[in-house]
Amino acid sequence: MKILILFGSPKTNGSTAKLTGAFMKGIRKNDDVEIVHLFSLQPTPCNACGYCKAANGCSKKDLEKFMAKLEDADAVIVATPVYNLSFPAPMKALFDRFQRYYEAHFRRKIAQPIKKHKKAVLLVTAGDDEDEGYGIIEKQVKMSFSVMNTELVGGVLAKDTDNGGVKEADLRRAFELSKILYS
Repeated sequence: MKILILFGSPKTNGSTAKLTGAFMKGIRKNDDVEIVHLFSLQPTPCNACGYCKAANGCSKKDLEKFMAKLEDADAVIVATPVYNLSFPAPMKALFDRFQRYYEAHFRRKIAQPIKKHKKAVLLVTAGDDEDEGYGIIEKQVKMSFSVMNTELVGGVLAKDTDNGGVKEADLRRAFELSKILYS
């Protein structure tokens, strides 16, 4: 199984990394796993140039290799902290660049812009003790993936991480959630 992890935190050893690590412990050893650190990838934001309204792809070519990996993946893991009730900027820029799939589906009437069906999982950390940020992120992910032949099959919210980090119960839930990829 090819698993692509979209890692949206600037901290490679922070709460999001710990939650992602717990999830990865449940992934089979022979799976092909790639972690894409979005703060390193630095996706160029969409500027509504209109290219994808008429053609496949994007006028900006910085994500072509990434998009090919995304389209080929069997599973996509979105691992992100909550920033102001949403994603950090690089994750938001990436999701905006998924506009190419919306345009392909709705404007150019391509039923499945991404041919290969995939499962997705959402791993979210929040410094405060609220659920609202998770709900907003989950809605954005579901909407984007709805035209990408990608089904969000589960998620974990580790909240209140500013007060003691990720809780053991959240790490266990992330580990258990990994099994959903194989069902």
